Amino acid sequence: MGKYIIARLLSIIPVLLIVSFLVFMMLHLVPGDPVRNMLGLHAPPAAVEEMTRRLGLDQPLHVQYFDFLSNALRGDFGTSIRTKNPVIEEIAARYPYTLNLAVGATIFATTVGVLFGIISAVHRNKFLDNTLMVLSLLSISTPSFFLALLAILIFSLYLGLFPSIGVYSPTHYILPILTLGAQSVGIIARMTRSAMLEVLNQDYIRTAWAKGVSERVIIYSHALKNALIPVLTVVGLRFGGLLAGSALIEQVFGIRGIGRLLIDAVLTRDYPVVQATVLLVSLTFVLINLVVDIMYRVVDPRIKY
Repeated sequence: MGKYIIARLLSIIPVLLIVSFLVFMMLHLVPGDPVRNMLGLHAPPAAVEEMTRRLGLDQPLHVQYFDFLSNALRGDFGTSIRTKNPVIEEIAARYPYTLNLAVGATIFATTVGVLFGIISAVHRNKFLDNTLMVLSLLSISTPSFFLALLAILIFSLYLGLFPSIGVYSPTHYILPILTLGAQSVGIIARMTRSAMLEVLNQDYIRTAWAKGVSERVIIYSHALKNALIPVLTVVGLRFGGLLAGSALIEQVFGIRGIGRLLIDAVLTRDYPVVQATVLLVSLTFVLINLVVDIMYRVVDPRIKY
């Protein structure tokens, strides 16, 4: 196990190098000049040239890339072109909001999705199963931003139950978490149902029924435990998707997370912020997948690395 974890941690290095190179090249291939965005379209050419030189954007691309890498290895991701603040400070101020949203949405989606999946599998092809699967399909098909606007309209404007702007208290997180995790509920529910049905058809489950083992023990101790491997995989992937895809939800609810930071940085061609933010999201995603792989062994001791 220890060797496996070390190998996986070392594999993060080439992944981040590839991600950083791709992001760097895409940023510089997209039309737009960050200096012009900062100084204005009618800025004097001399001022534009001076600012370009000061930011190091007049250097060849390979020089700029290796400068970025060398500084990043020292923990220096540069200064935001747009705000003039250190990039690490910009991210540190916003990342906790996005992380809270992603963790909360993952917990909500996993709890509700697994529960729906178990109920559907136990009541296979019955009314309850069909109803839950229709609701799951509806949640998958509904865009998160539309669901967010609908939730604000109903629960904030009409009923006045929850606040809709910002994250000034725990109650401010409720609507963003529910809308962000809604799509994942359907995905996890359908995966749980499929995995549970496969396990419930196994011989050892039929043997347990024949021995008179209680339904609760069979469902939760035998079937669910052996059906968790594919569910854990989906949960890990969805967490990464929620972390990277929270930008729309943050925009709708006025949350100053890294999703909004990334959108603003892309629009203004703020290269240092975009590169650092994408690297952070990629690192988080890789680490979450490592945690999921380790949890495989916890769920099923037969798995060896």
